[in-house]
Amino acid sequence: MFRFHLARNLRTAVWLLLAALIPLCAGALYWANQTGLPEEWRQAIEKEISKHGAHVRIASLTYVPLRGFVAQGVRVFAEPERIHEISRFERVQLVLDNAQLARGEFRLRKAELRNARLSLPVDPENPSGDSLHFSGLYGTILMSGKGTVEIRDARGEVGGVKLALTAKLFGRDPAEHKEEDEKTEGRRREMIARILEEMEHWDFGIDTPPTVHVELGGSLSDRKSLRADFRINAPSVEKKQYRLNDVKAEGSLNGYLLEISSFSAREARGTVSGHADYHLYNRKGRFDIESSIEIPRLLKSWLGSPLKIELLIGGGQRVRAAGDVDLSVPEDPKVNLTGHAYFEAVMFRGVTFDTLETWFSWQDGHLFLRDIKLTRPDGMAEGKLLMQGSKVRIALHSTLPTPLYEPFFIGQPLEQIIADFTENENPSTEIFIEGTFDILDRYAWDYTGHGTVKNLSYRGVPFASAAARFSVNHHELDFTDGTVIFDYTDYALRRAFSGPKRGTATVGRIRYDAATKTVGVEDVKGDFWAAPMIRFFAPKVADDLERYRFHTPPSLSGSGVVDVTPQGRTDLTVKFSTPGKADYEFLGQNITLLEPEATVVMRNEEVRISGLSARAFDGTVEGDLLHSEKSKLSGELRWSKLAMPALSSTYGFEMKGGGLLTGRIEFSISGGDVSTMGGVGLVALEGAELFSVPIFGPLSGVVSKALDNKRAGFERAKAAFCTFDIREGILRTRDFQSATTSVTFTGDGAVDLDAKTIDFTIRLNTRGLLGLITLPLRPFYGLFQFRGQGLIDKTVWENVHFTSPPEEQNDLLLAPPPRAIPVEE
Repeated sequence: MFRFHLARNLRTAVWLLLAALIPLCAGALYWANQTGLPEEWRQAIEKEISKHGAHVRIASLTYVPLRGFVAQGVRVFAEPERIHEISRFERVQLVLDNAQLARGEFRLRKAELRNARLSLPVDPENPSGDSLHFSGLYGTILMSGKGTVEIRDARGEVGGVKLALTAKLFGRDPAEHKEEDEKTEGRRREMIARILEEMEHWDFGIDTPPTVHVELGGSLSDRKSLRADFRINAPSVEKKQYRLNDVKAEGSLNGYLLEISSFSAREARGTVSGHADYHLYNRKGRFDIESSIEIPRLLKSWLGSPLKIELLIGGGQRVRAAGDVDLSVPEDPKVNLTGHAYFEAVMFRGVTFDTLETWFSWQDGHLFLRDIKLTRPDGMAEGKLLMQGSKVRIALHSTLPTPLYEPFFIGQPLEQIIADFTENENPSTEIFIEGTFDILDRYAWDYTGHGTVKNLSYRGVPFASAAARFSVNHHELDFTDGTVIFDYTDYALRRAFSGPKRGTATVGRIRYDAATKTVGVEDVKGDFWAAPMIRFFAPKVADDLERYRFHTPPSLSGSGVVDVTPQGRTDLTVKFSTPGKADYEFLGQNITLLEPEATVVMRNEEVRISGLSARAFDGTVEGDLLHSEKSKLSGELRWSKLAMPALSSTYGFEMKGGGLLTGRIEFSISGGDVSTMGGVGLVALEGAELFSVPIFGPLSGVVSKALDNKRAGFERAKAAFCTFDIREGILRTRDFQSATTSVTFTGDGAVDLDAKTIDFTIRLNTRGLLGLITLPLRPFYGLFQFRGQGLIDKTVWENVHFTSPPEEQNDLLLAPPPRAIPVEE
């Protein structure tokens, strides 16, 4: 019985002791968790963790029943001295070896992360600066007694990216810490930070966040032995409205070498793939890429497009490239690459092309394109290009149509020149060009080369072909060794006179000076109509030349300066000659010149024709003419033995018989209006039938009938001479004279050249047989006077009372008539 009571009492005492210890332990635990476990415990655990290569400082240590020890505010350092902080955990659950703990020893078996947060400073020397923030961390870190650390099923999130990590790391000797490891570690985190900063601008979609799987292994005592294999998968990535789908990458970080063994992505137009490697310590790497996606848009949206070119691509694209990168000087990154590109349906500065193909190289900031080839149905271009900063050198062979070049010279003198070209049937252009330009200075450009164009028009003047060498820049456009074959098919003069359809001009030099806005012309020659050629650069001057209507292209040669402004600085000399004909309007009527030749000098508003020589009206014409004040014509003309029938036919008056006219005139006329004409001159007529005088009086008719000869019994005045002056279109003379063997004629009067009317007085003095017949008419002793009035071709003559003649006629009228002038039968 005693034993039974003793056992029962002992059991009761134990339960009472346990009941007392439970609240005591709970209170002790509460007190310890409120104030933290002893400092010696934290130091012991920190020392234990350092054995595994991680140097930490624990802000507080608590114990949670059923879970174990919990370390809060855990800071991880790169060295035992705890100077450079490399990461920070808010909360870590620690599992110690209970058996060792019972003997008073701290042996860490594992650490567990449950919804933990981690901060990794980008700069270990500035823990309060930018950091990488990881959230939602879960995982288990196992630590063996041999210093091996194993991470199982770790996962979390950073920058919207889901992370998964497994690792197996061997311990490290703290004495083996090296400065190189510190720099490399910092660069790893700096690189990761930049990636994450860039990822803030990316949109992964709410339901499709990217995932990164990392497998890590190696020795903590030798960072070069560390290797991390990773896999990245992003179903969708978008930045600035440009989206890539199925973005996948695999690679590894082996020591200091980051290698992306494969990368791929796709978008609506194609795919992109490649691989790269990058050395974290020396910050150098290599890469290659193959793509059929929209590269220009990707560069613009994702990288800010360092190549700012006005290129739009509407079709397929294929790009292959390989290169290297050097980031050893962060302020001066260097990228070099070479490759090949092929684009379809390309538009550049508003000009469309079917394809664009080129090999390219980017070296030290210089872009080199070779074997460039642009194609479209109506032509192609091929060449090479070197871009050094803003300066570009180019060499190009092109058969593209002329109008396509205009957008490339906006705001330049060449822009208007190209705009003045229009295409005719079956046009073609072939140009070889080399030169330079500056994309930042629209005035800095310079090209040389040569070219041929066919079946085009310039300023409305069609030509079959044109070829020349050229040297052009902002200050001058210089064309040399040129040949132009004009197309006269629809030219008015050719159609009017059935002239040739082609005319050829050779050009020594045509140079446009932008500073003076003048065109220098040197050694232009050939058989061509002048007006179409001059219309190339001086349309107003060409309009003046159209009045010289050559039936066939004359032989021309010219040099000088043409002013393309209204300042009137033109000074151009053109010599012409032709074995053919030329029409020219004079005194309101068109006259035809045969074999004309002259020198034409165009100076300011004046057109001076000197040394004019031609055949006209079966005679010759020589002289000098001056077109001035826009519509005024003046000059001197000399003519010899012009046929009167041709003259009377041209100017609309009738004259019996023939006759030859010789004379000269100095004149001026405005606007072709005869009423404005003025001048002076002289004229002589020979071999004409001016007057028919009946030498037998009333018997002259009987004699002519008896002899069956209408001319028998009559004397004819066949020659005449006078000087004249012209004022306001009215020709006046006071010394008209003519004679036969029996009669002396003098006259004075006026002819209105505009109205074609006449008011003329003829006085005659008879001698010989005719004088005897007129004896009954004394006291005038054979003096008679007649007056003619009316239209030139319908003049009415009547006998009027004799009046005193002008003083100039007295001696002529009273002098004896000439003797022995033969009479035509």
